[in-house]
Amino acid sequence: MSKMTRRKSMEYIKKEYARTRTMPASWYLNSYKYKYNVTHMKPFLDKLKEGKLVGLQCSNCNRVSFPPKLVCGNCLIKPDRWVDLRETATIATYTITYLKDEATGKIIEKPIACIRQDGCDTTIITELAPEINYEDAYVGMPLKIHWADNLEGSLSDIKYYDVIDDKSKDMALREKK
Repeated sequence: MSKMTRRKSMEYIKKEYARTRTMPASWYLNSYKYKYNVTHMKPFLDKLKEGKLVGLQCSNCNRVSFPPKLVCGNCLIKPDRWVDLRETATIATYTITYLKDEATGKIIEKPIACIRQDGCDTTIITELAPEINYEDAYVGMPLKIHWADNLEGSLSDIKYYDVIDDKSKDMALREKK
């Protein structure tokens, strides 16, 4: 079979379908209720109000999640142990977002990163410090939490992440002989 015949067989052919039955109805979506047990998150939110971090550890596989999850993503068991986490973290991955400044119309490049807290197995998407240039960000970059001025007991209490001095960044990969 030649390349030309293969390409023709891959073309999309749009089919016309007969209209299906419709039924008049009104959906009152605001009347539906979803029950969420907020008591599960209470220790986490209380610690955030104090300016401390905790993660939830699964008793089956020992994975620690931050922010806490209702079910372990690894073994599907309900995590049941609270563990203290450090305020340091590293960049697991990052991307650049392009925002338009309303006043000037200028495009601003801003790094958004997936952060892995030290002592934790999951990541959280957050902002980096405003003074960090996106060209300076790299995977494995050490960071430290910058807390908001007024702690309310929510994830928004983590304002952004600051850079910690990284002495290993400028080290040679191999020793020269």
